[in-house]
Amino acid sequence: MTDTDNNEKKPKQLLLTGQEPEDNLEANQSEKETNETTEEAKKASKLTFKMNYQQTAREKELFKRLSIILSLLALAIFITLYFISPFSKVGKIIVSGVEKSDATEIVNSSQLKVGSSLWEQYFNKADSTKQIVKKNPRVKEAKINLKNLNTLQIKVAEFDTIGYVQKGKKKYEVLSNGKFLPLTTQEINKDLPLLINFEEGENLTEFINAYEQMDTSIKNKIENIESLATKTNPFRIKFKMKDGNEVIGLSTTIADKMAFYDKISAEMKEKGVIDMEAGTSGVFSYPYKTEETTQTEGTSQPE
Repeated sequence: MTDTDNNEKKPKQLLLTGQEPEDNLEANQSEKETNETTEEAKKASKLTFKMNYQQTAREKELFKRLSIILSLLALAIFITLYFISPFSKVGKIIVSGVEKSDATEIVNSSQLKVGSSLWEQYFNKADSTKQIVKKNPRVKEAKINLKNLNTLQIKVAEFDTIGYVQKGKKKYEVLSNGKFLPLTTQEINKDLPLLINFEEGENLTEFINAYEQMDTSIKNKIENIESLATKTNPFRIKFKMKDGNEVIGLSTTIADKMAFYDKISAEMKEKGVIDMEAGTSGVFSYPYKTEETTQTEGTSQPE
């Protein structure tokens, strides 16, 4: 073989070596594209399957029933656990609104008990409040409320004390409902008047209605109140005032007239009697030392 022949063959070998990588690259690219196409086809097939699948009406109904059954079962378990837990029993009873009543007596009369069924006692609260009012004469009304998880609150409102009466050696409180309540202590409110010759009944109730309409500043000036009731006039009363004057009037009209007491007493030259009994607006005054009555100037028609 000549040198010329070798030179002619070498370029051919170089040319073949340079074309081989290009062919491999093209083959790899083709294979990659084929794989990608296959993957896309699989994904498209899965998506098409999902889109085509739909629940039947029977399957939906079964799923709905199963959800209801599971919910009811969970609720039943929760209720069972609640009623065997301490939260279903009364844990505490509190009393509010008490000023003079006995809180322990209120709880006892309510028949509520710590440790007993919370809801049974709560739903019977109407009977409990009736018993509280019935057995505690000072209590005007009572309400039972649920507080926190298992606490029952008894909230009471009491009748006001409007004065005192004395029968023999015993003193009684006069409540705003017209009832007498034995004093449990010797301490009394000195701002409240002593009631004389009053008995439970219509004339006392009528007086209390009038008394509660008076201004507090006027009430505080009254030392005692005496009933001058007769068969023909059961509503006649007399006030002994702390400033030394006396006022005579009727329970049915005296509330409005007592609003002018300060003005009338200021015009009096000396201590005496203010007669508010005449008519609906007539007011007369006279000193203690004379029996002759004189009409106080400008007070017969209070404005």
